[in-house]
Amino acid sequence: MADPRLSIIIPTLNRGRLFHDTVRQLLEQDYRDWELVLVDQSDPQERAANEALVAELDDARIVYLHLDVKGLPNARNEGMAIARGEVWLFLDDDVILLGDVLAAHMRCYDDPEVGGVTGRIVERTVRPNADHTVNAISPGGRVITNLWGFDRCEIETLKGANMSYRASACRQIGGFDRQYTGTALLEDTDYSTRIRLAGWKLLFEPDAELVHLSSPSGGVRVEDALRTEYWRFRNCAYFVLKNRGPSHFPRVAATFAGIAAKRAAEWRAPGALSKLAGALRDGQAAYREGPDQDIPRR
Repeated sequence: MADPRLSIIIPTLNRGRLFHDTVRQLLEQDYRDWELVLVDQSDPQERAANEALVAELDDARIVYLHLDVKGLPNARNEGMAIARGEVWLFLDDDVILLGDVLAAHMRCYDDPEVGGVTGRIVERTVRPNADHTVNAISPGGRVITNLWGFDRCEIETLKGANMSYRASACRQIGGFDRQYTGTALLEDTDYSTRIRLAGWKLLFEPDAELVHLSSPSGGVRVEDALRTEYWRFRNCAYFVLKNRGPSHFPRVAATFAGIAAKRAAEWRAPGALSKLAGALRDGQAAYREGPDQDIPRR
């Protein structure tokens, strides 16, 4: 069988019906030249249901892989290791596709300078914090994003719920960095930053539109607000140190000290200050340890 032009890679972890609905939608897309790589990290009961779904669909284009080790960057890398397409599209496991998302992504690669594409993402819980199309990290380490636009344009970084890359560009730079642990915040930003620095153009394509449901459980969700902020602090520190260098860290530390004080007051939890300060130190430790971003050989 000839290799497909498009490999769709969906990591999943205990998402149940939302994941099943996402998979079924792909079979209804007009664009057909694809394979679907499902990278399942689910616990036994959910895993059994996912395997039953694959058996029920009985589509030769679906490749199922189960991993015992949990972690979003690692799951993406494992999917990349077996993907055969010219373009690799990463989707979250809790999305609603609006229109022919696959074809919209593929049209962008008619331009040989394009290395990556992010589509229009309507978030159920997160609102834009900018008045123009943007996805970037501020000098202080904050995420600045608005992916609700209606015009194609170049963009600084992509967002993992709805992003694709030219396979040759991915092989040029390697895989996602497994140092983005916990909620894996900024693993997608890091990867697309590396693609752009390698000389490729990144696009925002509004016709590749979906709704991101942001399920409150499963996936990379953690148990409480403090742990969510811990991983935000830790991964932002690591991102800035890795991609901008130690000279930029003081500004990040100052920004996040203010955020930590605000959170501690909101939660009436003075102990949160020390835990969030520890998260910044953990980001520094990860930077000293170095990246882990190889695509496995299979």
